[in-house]
Amino acid sequence: MKIKITGILIAAALFSTMANASENAEKLFDAKCSACHMKTKPSDMSKVTAPALFGVMRHIKMRYPDKREAVTFMVDYVLEPTKDKAVCMEQKIERFGLMPSQKGIVTEKELIVITEWMFDNFPPKDFRGNRSMKNSKGAKRGKGGKNKPFLINSRLPHLTLLLKSSWDDKNLNLTDEQKTALLQIRKRTISRIRAIAPEINRLEKNIATLSMSGEKVENIYPEVKKVAKLRSEATKLHLECIYDTKKVLTPQQVEYLLKR
Repeated sequence: MKIKITGILIAAALFSTMANASENAEKLFDAKCSACHMKTKPSDMSKVTAPALFGVMRHIKMRYPDKREAVTFMVDYVLEPTKDKAVCMEQKIERFGLMPSQKGIVTEKELIVITEWMFDNFPPKDFRGNRSMKNSKGAKRGKGGKNKPFLINSRLPHLTLLLKSSWDDKNLNLTDEQKTALLQIRKRTISRIRAIAPEINRLEKNIATLSMSGEKVENIYPEVKKVAKLRSEATKLHLECIYDTKKVLTPQQVEYLLKR
């Protein structure tokens, strides 16, 4: 009986210690991070100055499902942020700008405490993303978009975005093996698209500048051909992503995703 009671007391002490650690970590987050990153789902997007914590952690866990890798990434990114490291969608960076370095504001030791708490608590299990939200043009999320570097945006399903919004959906019911395979496809596709997209953007800006400066069409057209070639390559990667993703999913899962 004495051993049993001692075990209960030890368990209670450990639980209390863990609860205090979590509370302290949240207070640290509130002091260092909450001025920009909300802990709750924003109701008025016009007042949001940075992505909410729900979405931030969803993106990070999609790329880094292992806690140790995720924490290492977050600590490094917060102190030395670059576009190449960012895991959020490009339009988020365009809207909010690249996160400024937090050196001198938060220490590495504090960041480890904060990011471990973030990983353990966000997004909550019942979080399903912003499935009902629409962009400013009224197009449904997950169906591609006019700013994507593909030749075809309006007809081809963007399965990566659809999966992100339904990752933990019980009706989709992804297995751990499927999630691992899908994460590999996502990581491979995004890294290859990101290698192409900046050059497309640079060329298109240059074409716009040349056309407004009165440059002859025949002098601009070689740049147009370069854009077309890059968009063709990006579209090929998109098609490969769809093909590889469908091989991992069951026909029923694909049908469920496309009806979202």
